Amino acid sequence: MMIGLPIINLSFDPLIILRRAKFSDLDFIRKVSHIEMDSIYPGNWESWFEDIKMFIRETPVHSHKIFVIEVQGDSVGYIWFNEEVNSIWITAIVLQSEYQRRNIGQRVMNYLINESRKEGKEFIELGVQHNNKNALQFYYKLGFEQFDHVKSVNTDLIRLKLT
Repeated sequence: MMIGLPIINLSFDPLIILRRAKFSDLDFIRKVSHIEMDSIYPGNWESWFEDIKMFIRETPVHSHKIFVIEVQGDSVGYIWFNEEVNSIWITAIVLQSEYQRRNIGQRVMNYLINESRKEGKEFIELGVQHNNKNALQFYYKLGFEQFDHVKSVNTDLIRLKLT
């Protein structure tokens, strides 16, 4: 899949690049995750970061892929997804708030959707915390539809799918 490339140029104005995350990106990923997601899900993120660290280490051979999103050379967010035989599961796409609502996330998602279709993937799935209204609106606008609602002690997750 093209998304497996180490660097992907998505546009020219502004210059948006996806590049494979490296260990040197872990502090940025941790910081942007806390800033943008703690108010939505104030849970313990340590196992999340341990998984990220493991998947960065194993990226060349593992189905989990983590890319840093850069705009004009600045790291502004990241996307983490798992590529399966017939589908993609998006674990997270996180952008710094000042880069939201500027079509950056939409370009990243459109690229992932288009590449998934080229590869014959049947669907893309993801989960969004029920209180993350901006993200839900964003995914509905892209054509995702709710297919499940998972409530437990630790989460209240809306599961979405794009076929």
